[in-house]
Amino acid sequence: MKIRLLLASLLALLAIPAKAELIVTYAEDPSLNQSSLGGTQVFDFNTMSIGYQKNVSWKGVGTFDQLYINKADAYGGAADATNPKGSLYSVQGAGTPVTSSTLQLDIASSYFGMWWSAGDPRNVLSFYSGEKLVGTFTTSSLLNLLPSTYDGNPINRKINSGEPYAFINFYGDEKTTWDRIVLTNDGSSGFESDNYTTRVAAWDPAKDGALGGVPVAIVSGTTTTAVTEETLAETRWALDETSVASVPAAPAPPLALLAAFAAVFAMRRFRSAATTA
Repeated sequence: MKIRLLLASLLALLAIPAKAELIVTYAEDPSLNQSSLGGTQVFDFNTMSIGYQKNVSWKGVGTFDQLYINKADAYGGAADATNPKGSLYSVQGAGTPVTSSTLQLDIASSYFGMWWSAGDPRNVLSFYSGEKLVGTFTTSSLLNLLPSTYDGNPINRKINSGEPYAFINFYGDEKTTWDRIVLTNDGSSGFESDNYTTRVAAWDPAKDGALGGVPVAIVSGTTTTAVTEETLAETRWALDETSVASVPAAPAPPLALLAAFAAVFAMRRFRSAATTA
């Protein structure tokens, strides 16, 4: 009877669903408005016309259903060598006819980054795999976790100093991909962003090295957990080059497998006790 109960418990444990899909976010240094990750493709809006655009192709990456392009101002437009006072950028809301933009990717990917400027509570960024929501982010769940060194336009931190400006990297874990990215604002403010950056391949610590920047959060669906360098010190996402992230490592055994070993061990002990009784 006890053996049957153990077997039933084992089967129940083996039926535990796999680990939830995760997205880990890192902010680049406050002075940077581009990703430090290699092997990426970048869309910076600088060759586009100001105003409403429909069915915008990102060659080799995907298609935006609609965009509204603004010239640089206090709220958006990443500065670069060609545009030291800021460049063209994308916005949802802010009195434009676009409150939502969808990037449909040609190939499911595990990395996306963008310069998220002038973050406010009405900005929502969501990642989907088909119809499944992989992760959703808002300024309050993400950018507000950053230190005050990110506040204000980096061209002059006194400009719009009450809102954060940061290049945010979104890394899917080893089993997480997305094929659709949606940027939304309800129209009561503006969702300003620039320098969209993507890569199909997931981050590989053996090839890419330890992640640079500031760890911000781990997100699964609508659940956000704030993290720091200290809380990630023993994980594959750690910053320290001597950490797990700096060398390839075998994946941790799944919970179901560990449970199976425990059940088998318990069964053996039960049989041993029954034999000696």
